Amino acid sequence: MKAKALYSFMFFAFAATAFAEEAAHAEPSIKELIYPAINFFVLVGFLVWKLKKPTADMFNKKAEDVQSLMASAAQKNKDAESRLKALEVKMANLPAELSKIKKDYEHDVAAFTQSQSAETQSTISRTQKDLEHKLDGEKNELVLNLNEDLLNSVIAKTQQTINASGDMKKRATSNIVSELR
Repeated sequence: MKAKALYSFMFFAFAATAFAEEAAHAEPSIKELIYPAINFFVLVGFLVWKLKKPTADMFNKKAEDVQSLMASAAQKNKDAESRLKALEVKMANLPAELSKIKKDYEHDVAAFTQSQSAETQSTISRTQKDLEHKLDGEKNELVLNLNEDLLNSVIAKTQQTINASGDMKKRATSNIVSELR
């Protein structure tokens, strides 16, 4: 912003001097140039005096920015070169890297297959044990139900036989009463 103001001021100063010279169509002499020269030197001196510090600060700041940019660029270049060297080493060892990857893959597949097989066998044996326990439980339950049904049918037939014969009723009653005494 200050630079624009400086350039504008200088442009108007020189333009005013040029118009002033054209207006006076007299023969030029050295004496006529003394006042414009003094004005020019006063203007330049004033501008140098006023703009010296901001201009120096601006150039110093730009120099610091350029230095930091150059340092950053140098560091990035160094990093890029180290990455490039690492990639070149990897590229040189590409067949070895590929064979290593294949061996690792085959090892992982074998380990996975073995662990999966062991897990499957474990699951199968556990399922068989569960099935055997379930079958034993169901068998025992069916045997108990069958014994209960058999006992109930024997009791029912016995009651039917006892109820059908009056003589047996009397004997059963007397046996029960004698047992109770």
